[in-house]
Amino acid sequence: MNAAPLLGLDEATWLGGIAATPRAIGAAALTQDPFAACLARGTTLVVADAESAGGLAGLRDLAALARALGVTLAVKPGAGGVERATALAGALDAAVAAEGPLPALPPQPRDSPTRIVSVTVQRIALPLKHLYVSSMYCTPKQDRTLVAIRLADGTVGWGETNGTPDCAARVVAIAKGWIGRDALRDRASLRRAFARISFDNRHGRNGLAAYAGLDLAAWDASAKHLSVPLAALLGQSAPLRPVEVACPLPAAVPGRAMDRAEITAHMADLSLAPRVAELAAGIAAAHGIRAFKYKSAATGIEWDIAALTALRATLPPGTRLRCDPNGAYSPEEARRLVAGTAALELEFHEDPTDALEGFCRLREAGAGRLASNMCLIEPPDLVAAHRLGLTDLVVLGDIFYWGGIAGLRDASAVAARLGLTPSLHSFYETAVATAANWQMAQALGLDADHPMDCGVTSLAEDIVAPGMLTVRDGVLTGPEGPGIGLAPDPARIAALAIADPVVIPAP
Repeated sequence: MNAAPLLGLDEATWLGGIAATPRAIGAAALTQDPFAACLARGTTLVVADAESAGGLAGLRDLAALARALGVTLAVKPGAGGVERATALAGALDAAVAAEGPLPALPPQPRDSPTRIVSVTVQRIALPLKHLYVSSMYCTPKQDRTLVAIRLADGTVGWGETNGTPDCAARVVAIAKGWIGRDALRDRASLRRAFARISFDNRHGRNGLAAYAGLDLAAWDASAKHLSVPLAALLGQSAPLRPVEVACPLPAAVPGRAMDRAEITAHMADLSLAPRVAELAAGIAAAHGIRAFKYKSAATGIEWDIAALTALRATLPPGTRLRCDPNGAYSPEEARRLVAGTAALELEFHEDPTDALEGFCRLREAGAGRLASNMCLIEPPDLVAAHRLGLTDLVVLGDIFYWGGIAGLRDASAVAARLGLTPSLHSFYETAVATAANWQMAQALGLDADHPMDCGVTSLAEDIVAPGMLTVRDGVLTGPEGPGIGLAPDPARIAALAIADPVVIPAP
């Protein structure tokens, strides 16, 4: 379905605006089955139009697949002529299958109401109900960075990202180049300016996460300006609905704050492992959760097996269980963990080791379903998984690792086209990201096979009033309304602040 007219937008704007001026490559015939042609190793060019690709969304997905596979996409003039083909190619960073010169691209409106006039960046700390223990963290809180973008018409959009000082500093640095840009019509060009290819991102995960915080705020502001939910801007026409969630569990429940050395000593006593199951049982009783992600601390597979065995014995039949050591085990240790938990019928093992080659070795050793958000961090990784035969791999994506909403959308589309299973990764985040994830899971189909990650039930405090986001009977229901459906409470932000806000431009 062509969703652009439903929002009153022209096609290029619905696709994100003009990313770059396209080039003409000369007249060429439409490619028979362009999606299949992209997968053929010798293909360097596919030619398509919106109709042959299955609509605007299909053409957008084809552009993402072509980029991931190193194939040039050329848009062939069809209905709407070369003017339409040029605009679509400009939005998709594609070529035009026509003789040049090409017509001029549509001009940007002057004094646009969606022009960005200011950005505010605020670091906060979210307190957790219990100590979070994994192979990467041992903390009673989660630091986050909030981003507020104000448009010329007064609309304010909200985003968030990682809360480290380095990531927050990157948000500020990037935001300085966003003042005066159009939050609605410049989404594609801002993304391209940040990093046309992975090499252009000079700040790794911090750069992607920082961009994602601004990007989410721009999408929220744009959707609010249009008076539609975020999901509608992503193409969803169906009403918003509840989404099943998977709750994260710490590797251990010591009952008090501990440092890493104390946690390691605590976990030497396997009789304490069932405490994790007791915590899960309480969460299940309070919220009806039917899916849990056990976050291994990777201190030893014996503890992990004991904790997962207790979880399976304690929780109701049919409860989904996942295990995530964050890639901290060697392939041999991961093989032993997978073998030792085979009878527990886990939903999947998430990042049991740290590379796709290790995943292949686990698969050869008889591992069940595997998932990753650490080995799959850019489109070529999806292609590599496909080429290696990991065709039932669950791709756990989020906007912070994939560089914003369009990055997650494109990665999910590529994964699905390659036969992989896209799903939604999350962490302990504020209501801003949780509300956005709730809508993105629906709009992008990321909850179709597996419940989406969600840590909201483990937060002791948030930036909105209780009840705005609810988890009952194992499903998350978010607020309905334009954009992400909410705006944070300034008093709650102030109470959780760990640094002074940074306003761009400075008052």
